[in-house]
Amino acid sequence: MRQRRWRGMALCLIVLSAYPAAAQVRGTIFGPGVRQYPIALSPLKELSPATPAAPSTAFVDILGRDLDLSGLFRVIPRDAYIEPADTSGVTEETINFDNWSVIGALALVKGTVRQESGEVAIEVRLFDVSQRRQLTGRRYRGRPTDVRRMAHRFADEILLQLTGERGPFDSQIAFLSTRNGRFKDAYIMSLDGGDLQQVTSENTINISPTWAPDNQSLVLTSYRTGNPDLFSIDLRGRQWTRLSALRGLNLGGRWSPDGSLLAATLEYQGNSEVALLNPDGTLRQRLTDHWAIDVSPSWSPDGRQIAFCSNRSGSPQIYIVDVNGGAPRRVTTSGTYNTSPSWSPKGDRIAYTSRVNGRFQVFTVKIDGTDVEQVTNSAGDNEDASWSPDGRYVVFSSTRAGSPRLYLADRSGHTQAELTGGSGGDTSPSWSRWLD
Repeated sequence: MRQRRWRGMALCLIVLSAYPAAAQVRGTIFGPGVRQYPIALSPLKELSPATPAAPSTAFVDILGRDLDLSGLFRVIPRDAYIEPADTSGVTEETINFDNWSVIGALALVKGTVRQESGEVAIEVRLFDVSQRRQLTGRRYRGRPTDVRRMAHRFADEILLQLTGERGPFDSQIAFLSTRNGRFKDAYIMSLDGGDLQQVTSENTINISPTWAPDNQSLVLTSYRTGNPDLFSIDLRGRQWTRLSALRGLNLGGRWSPDGSLLAATLEYQGNSEVALLNPDGTLRQRLTDHWAIDVSPSWSPDGRQIAFCSNRSGSPQIYIVDVNGGAPRRVTTSGTYNTSPSWSPKGDRIAYTSRVNGRFQVFTVKIDGTDVEQVTNSAGDNEDASWSPDGRYVVFSSTRAGSPRLYLADRSGHTQAELTGGSGGDTSPSWSRWLD
């Protein structure tokens, strides 16, 4: 499998006459599930001789996929465009906005691309069609293989300009898959799935990959030495470092937001407890000490609290405990089987899995236990939600189409889309922070 690296790319970004988004535009797009905002994405104008790998349409194809996944936009089909990209203008003064207004576009993306000395230079701008003015512009430079990330970064910029919040696309998702055999190996990909990389190939059981805060390594549990030990895998050199190898479970490693501590489930005399480890894997402290099963720690964004699952009330429920100690507080009170908490980067909600009528569905709840919202209500099982870095979306595994695949949903559940396909089972997703 071809390996792609984003580390060390020579990718620069410069503002091109950026203006704040118009109030009427930002007021129209205020969240997923509302009427989709029509946007036209013109292929980039080629300023150098076209090559078989010309990124003119590739950039806008990737950009269009991102905007479609957001649930906020309706990308107008390219065959409806009136003016050709290679002869029309790309600035406020040279664009015929009537050609875009007549096809129903309220926003427009235009730009240029130049290829020279093995590099690609892209200048791209976002326009308000009704006001006939530029909202923002960016210049990117890098290798041809960097075009995908350039598109993801501009998708984030479009959401920032039109919603007031940066989009989640310049990020990656780690997950487990059996697509290359019967064992679950770890993979990483961007949200559109176009740069899939296999991280492990161990012919053994791997469990629950999660990201380090700097996006440069994964933590997972692996049976590669016979015991379920906790490992860190450096993504640059694929080097494995064993973090915890106590006899029994070493499971569910989650780095604190500042990377100073690792929360994990460890086994003490046959009982699972949530504990904090130092970066070198040594024990800092136990957070729980109870006869119940305590698993699946998830950090609050400020690093002061941890959500976890426990059956101390008789059935699996979500609890919160302070990192400095104290009695855990129960969060979920509805449902008899609630697991796999994931704390939103915004700090206001926790996503979790709940069993409903014999099927697992994704829910969210405020951290005080109020305002429970059901995100999925589909056939099959929907599990293991992980939040996007902007806190507006979750990625999760679902069997609604047969074998497990990854799906995206906005936090209300109004917008849902399949991210992975194929015959292999894709499970246990973990969404990274933004890449820069």
